[in-house]
Amino acid sequence: MKPLPRWLLWALALAALLAVFSLYGRGDFMLDVANQLWGCF
Repeated sequence: MKPLPRWLLWALALAALLAVFSLYGRGDFMLDVANQLWGCF
C-alpha cells in the first residue's frame, strides 16, 4: 500500500480541524461540553 501524498494528509487534517471548530461556534454544543466537564467533578 502506497503512503498518502503529503498534501492529502494536510487536507484531511484541515478538514478535521474545520469540523471541530465549526462545532465550537454552536452555543448548544458548548453548553453540552461544559455540562459534561462539570459532571466529572
